[in-house]
Amino acid sequence: MSITGNGIHKRSRKRLKLDINERGKIDIKKALQSFDVGDKVVIDPDSRIQRNLPQRSFFGAVGVVLNKKGKAYTIEVKQQGKYPKKIDVLPVHMKRLI
Repeated sequence: MSITGNGIHKRSRKRLKLDINERGKIDIKKALQSFDVGDKVVIDPDSRIQRNLPQRSFFGAVGVVLNKKGKAYTIEVKQQGKYPKKIDVLPVHMKRLI
């Protein structure tokens, strides 16, 4: 019997799986998109970029952009019944909420 890992992305194979049409290189527009302070964004992870991939409990969460840190953005996410969390996410893993 194998021992399961306890990493940050454990049991997320199905969540990180891409459709067959989305596989391959990333869209450069998605990687270079910019956000302003106060914009609402949805955390939509792209498994092709492993850097700054958020924890799976934040997948699909809505947050507000607080500031920019280098190439990444600091986002405040409010989860039900918990204190607001601040996480750093690359723009590849975010979508603008209209």
